Parts: sequence; C-alpha cells; structure tokens
Amino acid sequence: MDIVEVAEAIGKKIIQSQNNYFEDSDSEDLDHITTLKRIIVAISEYLRLEDVPEDKISALADYFKQVTKQLYINACIMNKNQEADGTLVREESEIWFDDIFENEEYPR
Repeated sequence: MDIVEVAEAIGKKIIQSQNNYFEDSDSEDLDHITTLKRIIVAISEYLRLEDVPEDKISALADYFKQVTKQLYINACIMNKNQEADGTLVREESEIWFDDIFENEEYPR
C-alpha cells in the first residue's frame, strides 16, 4: 500500500468518526465543517512533506471534500423537520456546506 492509499484509508476513518460525533452531539455546523476542512488540509500538508505529487494530493483532497459534503447532507436530511421538503433541505445543505467550507464562517 502506498502512502496515498494509507492517507486515504486513515482520512476516511477520521472523517467518518467526526461525522458520527456530529450526528450524536449538539455540535454546530460551523465547528463540524471547519474541523473536517482542517482534517483534509492536515492530510494534504503531510503528503506534501512526503513529496507526493500535487495532482495526487489535490485529487485526494477533492475526494475527501465530496465525501464530507455528502455525509453532512445526509445528516441534515436525516435530521430535518418532518414537514420540511427533503429536496429543499438537500439544496440548502449543499450551499451551507460549500459556503462554510470555503469561508470558515456562517453565511450572511
């Protein structure tokens, strides 16, 4: 197993663990999403120190972002108010995630 595969396996486990914590706790979306971003950034920085090619690092970071986004959206849909429209919750959750992930603050 090469270093990128190891980083992917460990990253997925850490991300899943963080997501489980988010689902089971009262943690805020901002804290959860920024923690996920820090996990992705830390893994990327480590791979740079190991001289992994930037295209492989970017591909893994993009993959992790998509995984974390989907887990977040799934949690939002699972926890939505019964009267809420699932499609609307999905769309709003996608926007919310992207904005917090990019800016590390709640949308204005």
